[in-house]
Amino acid sequence: MKTNKSIAIIGEGETEWFYFESLRVACRYPFKVAPDFPQHSDIPHMAKLAEDYVKREYDYVVCLVDMDRLLQIPKEMQTYQRIRKHSSNRIIWIETNPCTEFWFLLHFLPQLNVKHYDTYEALLPELRRYMPGYEKTAHYFRKNNLYRYLTENGDLQRAMGNAEKLSRLSEASPEERIAYSQVHKVFELIASINSTNQEINERKEENKKQISVKQQEILDFLAFNDDSDIKSISKAIGLRPPRTRDYLKQLLELGLIEEIGKIRYKVWRIKR
Repeated sequence: MKTNKSIAIIGEGETEWFYFESLRVACRYPFKVAPDFPQHSDIPHMAKLAEDYVKREYDYVVCLVDMDRLLQIPKEMQTYQRIRKHSSNRIIWIETNPCTEFWFLLHFLPQLNVKHYDTYEALLPELRRYMPGYEKTAHYFRKNNLYRYLTENGDLQRAMGNAEKLSRLSEASPEERIAYSQVHKVFELIASINSTNQEINERKEENKKQISVKQQEILDFLAFNDDSDIKSISKAIGLRPPRTRDYLKQLLELGLIEEIGKIRYKVWRIKR
């Protein structure tokens, strides 16, 4: 049985880290915002970090990319396109043009406008109409909870609707380089994962109702004696090893335990 799905979110700098960390805390989402200490990263560094999280068996790794610099430096754009093309299918590249602050602005726009901004500086005056004093610094982000401010003073659903429409317009006419954001896809992914995890957990609860007395005794033993082998489980429960092995196989198929090693004996524990 599948375990809960996991997601890691990687941003280029402090803006993305503070925004998604504030989202994670506010909504109690179980995703990982990486790296642990925000820093300004280039695309190759982000890709390497993303591949590391794939190796750590995260189901999805989201990489948030500001397009302003890439659009101004063709060599870096070529590097990004090459890396994106050859990256793992578990890595999802999310673009915003010119930068993440445009996603913030989409929370407030009374109507959808098709505009072009070359840089963050070109966007900033319009954003400050809705977020007075905004600045791209850790000091500002620590004083102002980004997710809470945007949802209390703006409209997340408006932002998602605006982002979805502008993303489609940008894909249809990439040569116009209009401002757009794909961040709405991250929220859609999180919602999908939460729904899947809820179904998995509900099935686990149903499976628990189907287990036998001896299987429950094994689970109770593992709860207090983690990382146990068949010999020790058999002795504690009063079963012959072959019968214990059958029960463990059934519990494994139900997704309630997992095998964590093969040294002399198979070693088992309750699934996290």
